[in-house]
Amino acid sequence: MDQWTRVMRLSRLLLKARHHHCPAAFERCLEQYKQSVARMSHELTACYNELTNIKRPPVIPSLRDLTDELSSLPDEFEETRIDWSEREIVIRTPPVILRSVNLGEFEIRLRWSDLGDPQPYRVISLSQTGTDDVHHPHVQGDTLCEGEGKIPISQALAEGRLGDFFLLVQQILQTYNSGSAYVPLDRWWSTSCADCGDSVEHDECGLCSSCEHQICEDCRRSCTACGDHLCSSCADTCETCDDTFCRGCLSNCESCGECFCRPCLSDQTCSSCLEESLENEDALPEESTPDTPPAAAPPSETPEAAQTSPAPVQPVCLGQADLPA
Repeated sequence: MDQWTRVMRLSRLLLKARHHHCPAAFERCLEQYKQSVARMSHELTACYNELTNIKRPPVIPSLRDLTDELSSLPDEFEETRIDWSEREIVIRTPPVILRSVNLGEFEIRLRWSDLGDPQPYRVISLSQTGTDDVHHPHVQGDTLCEGEGKIPISQALAEGRLGDFFLLVQQILQTYNSGSAYVPLDRWWSTSCADCGDSVEHDECGLCSSCEHQICEDCRRSCTACGDHLCSSCADTCETCDDTFCRGCLSNCESCGECFCRPCLSDQTCSSCLEESLENEDALPEESTPDTPPAAAPPSETPEAAQTSPAPVQPVCLGQADLPA
């Protein structure tokens, strides 16, 4: 007996026990009924999970289908072409305007040799608005943040529906989500200074030559030697003249190791270390005394006198022989 048949049988027995006022039979049927329904619910959940995990077999478009898709692209888009050198199918979007901000036109480039990759297409800005690598709130470099459109885009490419693919990407370009924007639209024509943090227009700021961070005109410094623009983190000062320099125009003193500009160094040594070295050289003769030769020994103590002086004559005593001197 399958689970569904058992559940239906217990349901009828439960109703019959209640109709005939049989409490013992009613309680027994109710307990079995609950267990059977729980078991059947578990089996149905397992079947549902298995069903959702079944993947559709890939639909391989025929050559005729692809030809029809390519032929229909000019009907959907104003400009369509094939870039044979890059092996890309290219369509051009109309100007994208988001919240009164005109981002200009874009090219969507599908590379057929990369079909099967996670994202075989590029999005190129033709107007180059925004910052260096963000020309659309949802495009960084040439990569689109697909968001919820990722699955529909992948399905359209897998099934060879080229027209649907380009329309989906164009629709995402015409949509704005402030929560996932690389650069919010309210800051599209401005940027924040890396030093003071203020929001300034693009034409009122510049790049630091070292770290390439945006800095406003008030915070910008210039290297006295080469003239490069610097932020506060990349600018340094000479310990002697206190002028501003980039790190490439400064050198270290070989004695103290501090940073100095090249005009303030002499033989790779700063003026303070040179003065200290000269003072040490001047103090050296005052502290040392010349060596004095040893005093001459008296004549009687010289070795020559000791060798030539006669030996003392010993007196002759009783019982001793006289020895010649």
